[in-house]
Parts: sequence; C-alpha cells; structure tokens
Amino acid sequence: MKKTSKIIAVSALATGLFVGGGAWGYQTTHVDAAAAQASGEKGKAVSKAKNIRVTQSGITLEMTKANFDGNLIDISLDRSGKEVNGSFVYSGTKDEGSGQIEHGSLQSIDVFINGKSIMELGGKVLGQRPNLGWGPGDTPESVRIKITDASWLGGKGYAFPEKFQLKLKVKLEGVDEPYIIELPMQKAVGKPVVVKKTLTKQADNITLELGKMNLTSSSTRIQLIEKGNDSEQPSGIMYEFVDDSGRRLDYLTAFGTDQNNPSKAMYYDVVLSPIHSNAKSITIKPFYPEMEVPGAANGAFKRDTNGEIVKNYIEELEMKIPLK
Repeated sequence: MKKTSKIIAVSALATGLFVGGGAWGYQTTHVDAAAAQASGEKGKAVSKAKNIRVTQSGITLEMTKANFDGNLIDISLDRSGKEVNGSFVYSGTKDEGSGQIEHGSLQSIDVFINGKSIMELGGKVLGQRPNLGWGPGDTPESVRIKITDASWLGGKGYAFPEKFQLKLKVKLEGVDEPYIIELPMQKAVGKPVVVKKTLTKQADNITLELGKMNLTSSSTRIQLIEKGNDSEQPSGIMYEFVDDSGRRLDYLTAFGTDQNNPSKAMYYDVVLSPIHSNAKSITIKPFYPEMEVPGAANGAFKRDTNGEIVKNYIEELEMKIPLK
C-alpha cells in the first residue's frame, strides 16, 4: 500500500508553535529591516520598496514594505478609504451563523512570479511550490504577506530567482475588480550569515537533524529533518527557539512535508524573527504539547495559569547551536 504523504502548514501564534492546518494565515510580530538593524540583528539590512498605491471604488491599497532577504518575501499593505468597515483582515468565515464579512475586507490574494501563478510553480505540487500566508499587520488597516519558496523542503522544490517581477492580485469584499500591484524584486545585497553546524539527536524512534540555517537582519531560517516516524500522522512534536539570553524567536512562517524524499523523512522549513547580534547561541527545544482533552489528536491545547501551552520538553532532542 502506498504510504500517505504528511504535509503540515503552520501558523505563527504569539507563543511561536507548530499547529497543523491546511491553507494558512498567521499573526506575527512586525519586524522592519531598518528597525532590526538599529537593534543589532545579524546580517545585512534589506531594501525597502517605494510605496505603491492603487485606488478603486473609493478604497486605496498602499504597499508600504516589500522585502526579499533570500529567506522569504515579506510585504505589508495598508488600506484606506471612507467606504471601508471593520478590520482589513477578517478573522471569521462566511459559514452560516458566523458574522458577515465587512465591505472592503480582504477576501483573497493571488501571487505571480514572472507572470506565472505560484500555484503553477514546482510542478503544481503543494510541497514543491512557494507557500503563501497572510495575517493582520500593525494596525486594523494593514495586512502582512509572507511567501517562502520550497527549496528547503527536501528534493528539488521551486527556488526563488535572484531577480523577478512580482505581481499581487488582491480581492476585497464588495469590490468587483481585484487590485493589481506589480513591482520588481531583487534579493538583498550582501550574503546571509550561514551557520554550518550539523547536529543529530535521537529519542526513542525519532531522529532529529539540523539541516541548515541562514541569518539575515530581518529573519532566521532553519531546516529541521525528522526521521523514524512510521505513522501516517505527523509526530506531534512542536518546536520552540530561544537564544542564550532567553529571548524566544517568533514564528514568521513554517511548512513541513515528507513527500519530497523516498525515505519519507519530514522536512521542516521554519522562518523566525531575527537573532540579536549579541546572541552567542540558539537552542531548539522540541516538546509535546498537552491537550485540553487528554489523549486527543487535535483540538485545544491545555494552558497554564499564565495562558501558556503546557509543554512536555524532549530533552534528548534539544539542540544548542553556537553562533560565534
């Protein structure tokens, strides 16, 4: 019998944890390249695109940031106009019994690279094409969009070129025509800090490997490889990342799949907030979360008195990665 592929799309919660899902959005901490450089983050600063404004039906969308640091494409859009109601990013659904999506709220985003939809890149395969996510920005009138390629997911997934033409097709509720935003993108000048440290840890049947790690002024990208899980379901292991001063790195995007290699190893591509320049190491802390309903495979997590997810850390799989 052919083994089913495991694919995990993940949201970046305030606690910075993996959660299973399908199509995904996320809520993140805003990290601007200039601010990151001023606070002493590692790597070279990325360029900030000139603002682009598109107006129709009395509603304006303005691109206020468009960065490509090699780890991810990071875009911010602001909305303005007298005809809008409610938040730009609607948190509900159109299902019966839920609240109605307000006029001018974000309905969908399509992304094109050099004229081709990202849904068609990488052979149209989910684990081999670019991954798109979005969530609330700094204000109720902004959205933050993040796009990563599939080059860190094992196999021969699609990789962003050094230069390309980016097009966004943004659809708002109640506006007939989509907003079209186009701009040239180029990878930031300067090479990322590449951490060349191979680590392998094992606990019971699970082997965890650190594949590779890139640091820039605006993000931290880490590849993790899980082996030994013969179940049709993901291992259930989640990951926390902290530096030697106890600062926890926030999730920006993450994706995992086992479909790109014959051994069915699970490749995770995790993009986090930048590491501070005075950090001497970063520790990867795998854990199993406790569920509100003991033994449940999904549902709500159990939380402590501070609202934090109750975590059972797997000390055998913990990795400390020196940065200096």
